Amino acid sequence: MAWFNFGKKKEKIESATEVVKEKIETSACLGVFDFFALGKSDQLLILGRLKGNLKLGDRLQVCNPGESFESFGELTVEKLSNGKEDSNFLTDDPLAHIVVAASEVAGRLKKGSVLYTSKIDERQLLSSYTDALYTSFVEMQNGDMSNEDYLRASLEDSVEILRLFLWDCRENRQNGSEEEYQKNLAKIAHLEEVVRDKLLEADEVYVIYSQLTGEPYMFSKTYDRGDDGYLCTDPLIHLSTSRWYHHYKETFDSQPNTQVRRIENTEDKEAIKNFLGSAFYLNGALGIIMNSDDVCIKAQNLVEKPDFSNLPEIQVPVMNPDVVRWLLLLGQLGKPDTEDKQLVDRLYYGFLSKAVPKAKFLIPVRRGENFPEASDEAKEVMLERGASLDLPVREGKDGRQAISLFTDWKRLRMVFDEEWNGMIEPAGNMIAMFDYIVNGTEYLKAGCYISQDSFKEMEKLSAELNDAPKQ
Repeated sequence: MAWFNFGKKKEKIESATEVVKEKIETSACLGVFDFFALGKSDQLLILGRLKGNLKLGDRLQVCNPGESFESFGELTVEKLSNGKEDSNFLTDDPLAHIVVAASEVAGRLKKGSVLYTSKIDERQLLSSYTDALYTSFVEMQNGDMSNEDYLRASLEDSVEILRLFLWDCRENRQNGSEEEYQKNLAKIAHLEEVVRDKLLEADEVYVIYSQLTGEPYMFSKTYDRGDDGYLCTDPLIHLSTSRWYHHYKETFDSQPNTQVRRIENTEDKEAIKNFLGSAFYLNGALGIIMNSDDVCIKAQNLVEKPDFSNLPEIQVPVMNPDVVRWLLLLGQLGKPDTEDKQLVDRLYYGFLSKAVPKAKFLIPVRRGENFPEASDEAKEVMLERGASLDLPVREGKDGRQAISLFTDWKRLRMVFDEEWNGMIEPAGNMIAMFDYIVNGTEYLKAGCYISQDSFKEMEKLSAELNDAPKQ
């Protein structure tokens, strides 16, 4: 990299061209690639791509678009260079060198910061921000992040760096060696870890919810593979940073049957983690989309799956993510009123049928008259004559009675209060006596009704799908 000489002042030549330049109104935007303290001086050298024109003495606003477009201070240009020689004026320089005084404002600089004059709009700021991150972290650092980079980066920064590196791997690194490929995978994994850390520590995150199911909307695409059948991509939930959401708010808010909810983190930084754990291991989402479709991260790389291996079976919480996943996808699909929707509806129902016969549900139960109190020590309970137990049974379809079942405690508590406990019901155990109302909450689309006949069909379809060769 060429460095310029700050020691000698060149004699200023007053040419007609330079006089014209001096009169040009400054309009500049510079994305920061890197910055350095100049020896023991109180000055800072900033490197970046300059768009527009800039002269000595100009005052520049500073912002970190990965956090906010609002300026957090002002810096004055004390020296300028194109990397080869000092200059009083620069225009559209790919590697401008700017010297400013070290200050509290300069102390908030990071790679991706943007220096700009007035009348620069958000679109230009965002362009310089993205370009600076790509140049710094992809071209110059080859996907690596130093500890200082990690500490300074915001959630938005980390997501954008991962997006840009993934793009570069697809576009420019396809023909590399196997060793390079493995190195890039390791770098991607590390960048995902950075996103995870920043996400779990974030003050807030915005999530797209389905108004039909009351749960985070699951995004999945279906592809026709010809003779190989159809492929459903992993269902993912969509998260956005605050800046991303507000930038695209109109687009988000215009989507039918959806709404965006703000998830606010708690002081102990557990709220976002708990939200993700519920979305993954209760609802069955298999990962997240972060801001754009270009950044997708698997569930297990964000929040570990709960480990109940050391608990007695009776204490293991009832969870059925494989059932809930397809219930939610079916529910948010709505009425299958087109051929495409009918196809997807059949596919989702097939996956639901595969999961239901293997499930263990919760039946709400309440102690009635003469029913003994529960005891953790007692292995057996003696029932007296006349002891009763309340079950949520109601009139079902076709003259049969139906009983309410739930896939987990979260759904059970949406309907039944603390007076009710839960009894485990292996799927099919009571189907001869009662039809099943699964997850009959206020969000009816998020549940289903299973008759005895439909359960038998599910068992048959489940056996066929389980015996089918894996693609």
